[in-house]
Amino acid sequence: MFRAQLLALMLVPLALSAVPARAQIERRELAPLPGVGAAEPEPAAPAGRSRSRLENGAGAPDRAPPPAFGPAIVGEGSPLPGDVWRGLDPDAMQKLLAAAPLPSPSPTLAMLIGNALAAGAEGGGPEIALRVEALERAGRVEDAVKLLGGAAEAQEPGASGRYAVALIAAGREDEACGLALGRAPEAARANGEAKRATFLVPAYCAASKGDKQGAALALQLARDSGVDAPLAFAAMDRLTKASSRGVPLPRNLDVLDYVFLKLDPKGPPGDVAAKATPTLLFLLAHDAGAPAELRLAAAERAAALNVIDGGALAGAYREAAPKLGKQAQSAPALRARLFAALEAAPTAKIRAESIDALLASGRDAGIEIPLGQALAQASAGLALDPQAAGFALTGVRVAALAGDDQSAWAWVDAGGGPLQSWQLLIAASDPFGPRAEEALAMGVDIAAKGGLPPPLLHRLVTVLDALDYDVPIPLWDAVSKTPQPSEGYLPATGVLSALKEAANAGDIGRTVLLAASALGPKGPAGANLIALGDVVRALKRVGLDAEARRIGFEALYAIWPARGKA
Repeated sequence: MFRAQLLALMLVPLALSAVPARAQIERRELAPLPGVGAAEPEPAAPAGRSRSRLENGAGAPDRAPPPAFGPAIVGEGSPLPGDVWRGLDPDAMQKLLAAAPLPSPSPTLAMLIGNALAAGAEGGGPEIALRVEALERAGRVEDAVKLLGGAAEAQEPGASGRYAVALIAAGREDEACGLALGRAPEAARANGEAKRATFLVPAYCAASKGDKQGAALALQLARDSGVDAPLAFAAMDRLTKASSRGVPLPRNLDVLDYVFLKLDPKGPPGDVAAKATPTLLFLLAHDAGAPAELRLAAAERAAALNVIDGGALAGAYREAAPKLGKQAQSAPALRARLFAALEAAPTAKIRAESIDALLASGRDAGIEIPLGQALAQASAGLALDPQAAGFALTGVRVAALAGDDQSAWAWVDAGGGPLQSWQLLIAASDPFGPRAEEALAMGVDIAAKGGLPPPLLHRLVTVLDALDYDVPIPLWDAVSKTPQPSEGYLPATGVLSALKEAANAGDIGRTVLLAASALGPKGPAGANLIALGDVVRALKRVGLDAEARRIGFEALYAIWPARGKA
């Protein structure tokens, strides 16, 4: 069955009990994710025992199991101390941020980087502007609000204006409009974010409340100060009927551009999502007042860039689907309709097949991980239903993507032989879990029966070893018989040694940014084994155990075989 027909076919039975839909889906490929030689391979394990690469110089930590964090990073991630950025001067921070791919291609790193950049938000400092800029580049709106709130309270120059924009992006317009923004910093560039915000936020707030005269005055002050805001000026001219002249959209649209476009009687154009900055994507994904198709396109692009998680994507689907017109036949629209109709599925079999179609389609769109998280609730419990027996492979994928080990093991049990290789992936996600030891002890037999290729076994052993797990000797022996894969991203010379140094010193912020740089533009999925192992080990060493395990999971899941319809 062609992938282009999956969603439309799944919608047919659901339409009888839920929403009407007749459409075909076209495969949509989103824009590529945005984006430091070589290191020596490590020697094989000595014969007769399992060996941890930490013995090569990273110290000899205890072998006791780590705290019982789940493999998924839930909520706000691991708690971070307030001195995350101790000893790091602004110049060094700027270099590290420039080398880190933002938005991050890894959901785990995206959350971790956001949390780290927002840590120690009280007061100000010369590095605050660098951290704010990085958060905006990554689309981490809630983290930017936290950081800018402290900076504004400390009266950092220009912080109040940018804080107001962050509040608008977070859907807190009333708070933003209630701020006293003061004067723009004297040294601020005319097109700089601080100066634009200082002039344009008051203009937007006045216009949104119907005060056209106040808005016009604020925009005139912006013009007189050299602020470059053609979309704002044109939108207000049309709103006041001073002119009907349109302005071509720039290559990138930010939050202030969008809110003025919303004021325009014509409304925002349809290609806003494709031009939106990550921060604007966050706003659009949560904006209940945005046109439904625009919101869905923005939400899926935001999910692909790890700007939002599966929970936010699910919210956008549920809220936007009922507002879609019958003519809406885009891939995001079909996914939203199918997702919103899952709860009304007449049988467990139809629900399971619909989830299967959604996950397959989501992989094409680059949103498999967040969509799997979004589908976890609908998939829960199906492992016990005989009607969903053929759904086991997709069920275990959804549970694994959501970090729900208990459900993943239940699906493995329900799926029988064809799913046995998935025991190793679940075990690697949390090797100290209650069922992991038994599965890993049988790793060679499971791998042979599941047809796992040697490169995957090398990656599996690399992750386990980096997590400080005593890799069973048969697994070591199995990988030692084949060459270690050399493909994948390796950072520039010096990055991995700097990563190890930062982790040994307990410098969390520096470790996190170096980890992002070491994994490269494709994240854990595209990293070389040496870089992958060093990153997992470094994160664990600074106490980020849950994040280390989830990075390992991302690296393994990306190449795990037997992926069903997807």
